[in-house]
Amino acid sequence: MKKLVLLLFVFISVLSAYSQNNLQDGDQCFDNGDYVCAKAKYNEVLKQTTGKDKQIAEIRLKRTEWCVDHLKVANQAFSNRDYKTAKENYQDVIVTNPKDTFVKAQFDKCTDRQKSVVVVPVLRKATSSDLEDIWNNKYGVMPKCRQNLIDAGIDPVGAQSRINKGEGKPSAEVVQESMLSVSNHDLSFPSFGGKSEPIKVYLNKGSYSISLLPPWCSIQTFSEHFIVSCSVNNGELSRSDWFKVKAGDKDIRINVSQSASKHTFVNQYTNYSIAKRNCFNCPKAKYTLGVTAGYIQPSGNYLEGFRLGLKVEPLFKYGFGLNTGLNFEGYSTDLLSVLNGEEKFEEYSLNIPLHLEYRLNFSRWFNIFAYGGPGVNILTNKLFEDYYFPVSLEYGGGLRINHIQFNVGKSLYIGNLEDINNLGSYSEPYQDLVFSVSYMF
Repeated sequence: MKKLVLLLFVFISVLSAYSQNNLQDGDQCFDNGDYVCAKAKYNEVLKQTTGKDKQIAEIRLKRTEWCVDHLKVANQAFSNRDYKTAKENYQDVIVTNPKDTFVKAQFDKCTDRQKSVVVVPVLRKATSSDLEDIWNNKYGVMPKCRQNLIDAGIDPVGAQSRINKGEGKPSAEVVQESMLSVSNHDLSFPSFGGKSEPIKVYLNKGSYSISLLPPWCSIQTFSEHFIVSCSVNNGELSRSDWFKVKAGDKDIRINVSQSASKHTFVNQYTNYSIAKRNCFNCPKAKYTLGVTAGYIQPSGNYLEGFRLGLKVEPLFKYGFGLNTGLNFEGYSTDLLSVLNGEEKFEEYSLNIPLHLEYRLNFSRWFNIFAYGGPGVNILTNKLFEDYYFPVSLEYGGGLRINHIQFNVGKSLYIGNLEDINNLGSYSEPYQDLVFSVSYMF
């Protein structure tokens, strides 16, 4: 029996060492740009091992196949003298494998050959709106106007010919745009109600109107201001709502809130009031929907990401709640260039968080919280060709000040939905930092 156990131990050790050697050989082939050799080594690991080595081999095999696909597109475009497409795909391979000397040389060739190509801009005919802008000197005066029109893709010769004939000349009477502003956007009342201070309305023409007024409020309107009155709140919970001030094509939202009623206890020495408590640590303001934007730093990765999405946070008794929603994420090596419109994202992801949350509700204006739970991701490249389904364990915390909420967290990679049997068998860092700012309403 001892011999059998010893032989089994030796067999497992040899098999593990063999898979490690194949992984290392595959990595060496990948670094040398020999993707056929790398695929063969990674496939051997997949056939002969399980567990973490198999997961690593799957990830590296997909990375290799991604490089092969982009290299094929790049080589075909290079043969067709489409150097722009070729350069973009060579760049994708270089970002994934910076050690590929062949691809770097091809990228340099594309750069050199693009320099020798003269691009003649295609200029369009000026529209009526363009002609009005020229009359109003929005493109400057000659000769600067000519260059500005060319930069905007407009034919300056044809536009000037039509200008000389008087086409597009604006009429003498210009319609003035409506302007609207108010002196206060947020009104707060005590539980016993009362009246607000006069809220001034600033207009440049016409008159204003008020709509969507809450049923527990009334209003007195004057030519240049209005006053809001609020009835008594006999309920156990505070209440909030909003209404609109409108003038012409402009409207402004005014928020209204009122505190809950209080029960007063009086003795012969002191007078004091104690707010009635509904339950321990209950939410004092239920802002369950919001929009969010943030920054992401993947773990051990050359990329950085930007997040934009919808946040859904139903809140329950005793401080508990859920944190979910839908987040669209884009990743790039130069995020600032992407946000400036100079580059495109290199990877995209759709993230669906499913988190349990606990909050300390200090007041309706301020609370802090912690959250944790799984996150389902759909990851793809910028060509939307390959899709992966990583599952992450996400956790973190934050604070909310009135409607503004700040989240800071990180996550672990725990598996892939394509291989559910191994889900959660091991974990590794997935995102070192996830920071977002949300507006809740």
